Amino acid sequence: MMTATPRTRRGDLPLADYNLGCTVQPGDEATLALFADLSEHDMIDHIQVQIVPLPRQAFEEYLTAVAATGIPATIHAPHHSHGVNPCAPTAYDDRPPQEIEAHIEQAMTQTFEAADTLGAETIVIHAGRYLPGEHTAARDGFHRFLDRYFDPRLTLENLPAVYRGYPLLGNDARELENLAGRKITQFCLDFPHLACTTNYRGLSFAEELEGFESLNVTLHHLSNIRRGSITDEHLELDHPDGGLDLAVVFAWLRRHKTIPTTLEYKQDSPAVYARQVQGFARLWEDHA
Repeated sequence: MMTATPRTRRGDLPLADYNLGCTVQPGDEATLALFADLSEHDMIDHIQVQIVPLPRQAFEEYLTAVAATGIPATIHAPHHSHGVNPCAPTAYDDRPPQEIEAHIEQAMTQTFEAADTLGAETIVIHAGRYLPGEHTAARDGFHRFLDRYFDPRLTLENLPAVYRGYPLLGNDARELENLAGRKITQFCLDFPHLACTTNYRGLSFAEELEGFESLNVTLHHLSNIRRGSITDEHLELDHPDGGLDLAVVFAWLRRHKTIPTTLEYKQDSPAVYARQVQGFARLWEDHA
């Protein structure tokens, strides 16, 4: 697990002892260049490398570009948006089963190779989405996926209860522990995903967050959601409609400051990440 390294400054702000990272997508050379600059100036400590199944040459070029930055990396495995849905591979997918299976094999092979090449100790994975009424089958399907593709670096992330009308597997600490069984020992706590779940179920975000104290959380994901929303949008932390309880989140972050926090935005642009890295630093100080 990556740990925080105390320094004295982060850009124009005092440097606190947190470990902050950003997410890079394949082919996004401009954002990767920004991350290299931010790392050089002690503004970020790691990058999360999103893996999407790619032709061999493109995949190797992607890893080479990331490795050239010298920034410590975590890996995010492909998820259902990339055609990899561990708990129910054929759900919501019109491709022939054999094609789906081959795609998943390629995706996971590249995921593990990326972790090996970049020396990553963390591989974030989603349990996936399933058909309504098939929760038990989905849980069993995820366990079968682990039987085939287990790696001790796998780190299970909590997902929103629903997204665009379909249910997702692994929404709270209790369910993550059940899904992990005796295989997965690391967990990724996604704050906006948990907020979406608690809004959907009418539960207390702060109370459900405390449930993660029982898990070995080794990574945080952070962005924002709209007030009262059940939909994960990866909004900026200072979005005018933002509804994530940042006071509760930053209280948690300060109690668990050795756990790395990765910013994730759907607008993967250098300008967004440059602003949000500074914004995180200010929020850290504001919630001291």
